[in-house]
Amino acid sequence: MKRQQLALVIGLSLSTLSTYSLASQATNPQVNFSQAYQTYLTAVEENKNVKQAAELAYTLGSANYGEESDNTANLAINYAKALHSDSSDSEEQRYALYKQAHGILVKNHGNKSVETLDALLGMASNTQSDREAANHLEHMIDIAAEQDNPKLVADMQFEAASLLAQKFTSKKYRKAKGYLEQADKYYQANLHENSVDRIKADFLMASFAEGRKKYNQAIERLNRVVSVFDNNLNFDHSAELSAHSKLIGLYEKQGKSDEATKHCLAIAKMVPWKESQEQKPLYRVNPDYPSHKAKQGRSGSVAMEFEVDTAGFVKNVSILDSDGGVSFEKSAIKAVEQWRYAPKFEKGQPVSATSQVRLDFRVNP
Repeated sequence: MKRQQLALVIGLSLSTLSTYSLASQATNPQVNFSQAYQTYLTAVEENKNVKQAAELAYTLGSANYGEESDNTANLAINYAKALHSDSSDSEEQRYALYKQAHGILVKNHGNKSVETLDALLGMASNTQSDREAANHLEHMIDIAAEQDNPKLVADMQFEAASLLAQKFTSKKYRKAKGYLEQADKYYQANLHENSVDRIKADFLMASFAEGRKKYNQAIERLNRVVSVFDNNLNFDHSAELSAHSKLIGLYEKQGKSDEATKHCLAIAKMVPWKESQEQKPLYRVNPDYPSHKAKQGRSGSVAMEFEVDTAGFVKNVSILDSDGGVSFEKSAIKAVEQWRYAPKFEKGQPVSATSQVRLDFRVNP
């Protein structure tokens, strides 16, 4: 009797163990995916190995959830966003992933669902066809318009304007400008002046204005950005730094060097000086290539030393060495004398500093 009970106990134990083993094997794909997805989240947070982590999460997630799952679509979008834009073949790969996601989401939610917005924007961003991009963006804005959400419409218009201006400005300038003006109108009427959306719109509006050589309009926008940060933040921000830098160039293009100086000094106060760092120009003019040298196919280079004074102007330029003749030297000096820098600060005050630069003259083949 005891042997039968023992056999029964052993049998139950083996049965339980066998069932547990099968269950573990069945849930392994889910466990593996969960671990991979957590690794992906950590990679994004630490900004390390994001591409590899996103690819693994996408691969395991696709196998775990199936090819028609929203989860697979979202993992495809995550992977597409993780692919580096400087890779020669990544644009096609990103487009394929966004297209896959879009197909899944359309099937599950419909062609006019908000769930498809990310995929539409992704396809528009990763096609070489300006017509296809414009169609995806228009569809995206139409979807937003059906949601009875004016802020969403403005956001989609801004995204469309940013993309068209960046990638297809020569062919889609008017459409981009129209989208931006509509978004900007909504932002100004409905959002607080220090909202991120208004600041982003100011930068893009300034860029459009500068492109049309309407420098005063661009300056007005960027000065608004600077004032927002001055009035609302007690710390420096990269966007404020960028606005100061762009204002220097705009004022110099108008011949208003004194106005540019204020922004040179502002940047110098914002960016701590390091003795080991090399001063970089905030505004630069490229040297003219001497015409007779160009006709001769002659190249050259000029190394110079100069003083950056307390206002960020270039003074006392001297030649350290040169190759190619005096005409290259004259052209190099004339250009560098128009450059502007952030002056060096010591004990809270601007001081003069010595800097060097080499300009190369090369004939394009």
